[in-house]
Amino acid sequence: MIISNFGLIFALGLLAWRLEQKNIHFLTKSQMYLVWFLLAGLFAYQTYKAYQVNKELLIGKKIYPPSERYQFSQVALLEFTYVTNFGSELAAVSMLPAFFEKTFGLEHVVAGMIAATYPFLNLISRPSGGLISDKFGSRKWTMTIISAGIGVGYLMAHFINKSWPLLLAIAVTMFAAYFAQAGCGATYSIVPLIKKEATGQIAGNVGAYGNFGGVVYLTIFSLTDARTLFSTMGLAAVVCAFMCAFFLKEPKGSFASAYEDESPESIPQPPAILAEE
Repeated sequence: MIISNFGLIFALGLLAWRLEQKNIHFLTKSQMYLVWFLLAGLFAYQTYKAYQVNKELLIGKKIYPPSERYQFSQVALLEFTYVTNFGSELAAVSMLPAFFEKTFGLEHVVAGMIAATYPFLNLISRPSGGLISDKFGSRKWTMTIISAGIGVGYLMAHFINKSWPLLLAIAVTMFAAYFAQAGCGATYSIVPLIKKEATGQIAGNVGAYGNFGGVVYLTIFSLTDARTLFSTMGLAAVVCAFMCAFFLKEPKGSFASAYEDESPESIPQPPAILAEE
């Protein structure tokens, strides 16, 4: 949990650093250091509160029954999947117009219209990721396969250059876009199944890591180039696919008609309708 919190603090600190750089100058150096100091204080406070809440558990004074437990490692892994899918989507949407304009010598408006097909695909790909997770019969392997698809898509995009046919370059980016966006739906098909009483907290943590990914990926892009960004996002997704295959657990009862602690009699039934005499 502490490491997870540090990741978000790190992303905010990285963003403050970028806003201080000479080509932006939104913050002065003194303001950047002040932001870092405040973020360090926030992290220290979060760490203290995390220890305070879990102190009795850590020293063995308190033991939670199995029905009240869940594995935070599964939350951390879903955070990583959201970095590789939604985080990469944020980065790609931001850099694709400039990428097509520079690589193929297109007019700014034309490059923007082509790049706009990436987020437009969300209308189909994001809900289809959740639907596939429902129909495939294994949420773990759905997440693994989609993460692998993200990796393949971005690693292919790494090789795009001006000698490529424009339509082929668009097709490759759309391939990567579909898997990245479907991964968002597949991730959130698992989130509510980790621990239903903490669904909101878990969803908030996972969602925040999408923005973490966007900040980190775009920082890499600002310091290097598009090819490096595509290869970084692709390799991260491949690593994520392997981690899902080996460490992600199939949520218990995720395809059951009722929660395991609910009997059919405990599920509210609609009132009977009496026929008029």
